[in-house]
Amino acid sequence: MTDLEPNEFVLVGVVMKRLVSGEQTEGSFCLFENRSDGQTKTPIHVHALDDETIYVVEGQLTAVVDGEARTLSPGESIFLKRGIPHQLMNHGNQRARYILIGTPSVFERFLAAAGHELRKGEVIGPPTPADIERLEAAAPRFGITLLRDWPARE
Repeated sequence: MTDLEPNEFVLVGVVMKRLVSGEQTEGSFCLFENRSDGQTKTPIHVHALDDETIYVVEGQLTAVVDGEARTLSPGESIFLKRGIPHQLMNHGNQRARYILIGTPSVFERFLAAAGHELRKGEVIGPPTPADIERLEAAAPRFGITLLRDWPARE
């Protein structure tokens, strides 16, 4: 990562600051500090090529994994295994900060394609139709399937 590369992105209303790039780890992982100021949620989705680990630093985050909700508070973490549908939400109006580790570093490349660079003075709000379109176009290229609803469980 060079000083010329952007290191803060916005995706679905969440600011994601790259702390460690895949380039630095030879692709083994990427590390982000994410900030949601409230009322955010990712689409329900499934990763085919990478896993995610979430560690909450501040506030509360709800992780829904395979249709089961779990509230995470500071100091708590969850492993989101590839192939399992999941969604992350900050329902409240309070800030949540959390660490996201993507293994391997596929998420970093997805974020660069699906999100946008945080602009100086930008006020973060809900995703725009253009944001959603960019997300939907990028997801399949990085092994991510966006779901409209939770799949039926057997």
